[in-house]
Amino acid sequence: MIQVKLKLNKKVFLFILAFAFFLLGCFLSSQFLQPFLVLKVIDGDTIVARVGFKNKTIRLLGIDTPEIKGPYTEEECFEREASKKTKNLLFKKRVYLLKDPNAPDRDKYGRLLRYVFLEDGEFVNAKLVKEGYAFAYILEPIEFGRFFEELEKEAKQKKLGLWGVCSF
Repeated sequence: MIQVKLKLNKKVFLFILAFAFFLLGCFLSSQFLQPFLVLKVIDGDTIVARVGFKNKTIRLLGIDTPEIKGPYTEEECFEREASKKTKNLLFKKRVYLLKDPNAPDRDKYGRLLRYVFLEDGEFVNAKLVKEGYAFAYILEPIEFGRFFEELEKEAKQKKLGLWGVCSF
């Protein structure tokens, strides 16, 4: 009788332990898969989001938008429109950030390099290229590199966004 109780208690203990690990796994995965709030749009391809307890600067991976006027850059054609589009899409919105396994984690300025998705699943990096607000910007082979290049080609052909008003 005592052996049966010990075996039963051992099974209950193992079940509780397995269940605790399951709950811990769910908690940890939800920490990494949760959407993050965009606090600021710096320009058409750079945002600041609340990640954990810190504000992180994120560079949208695989794309580039015309530059804003700064200490080292002149304002480029369609910059205001690209920045406004990104702000309309992302400011004060919750987004998912996806790292590309083939790309570095950060750029030379320390910004996180990420694909950005809205909560409804819309792929922001792709939308900006498709609608002519951004160029495909592929420095190394990345998962969506060819996809972005195809979207850019279509936007050029249709003269969408910057392709209809700027000369490059």
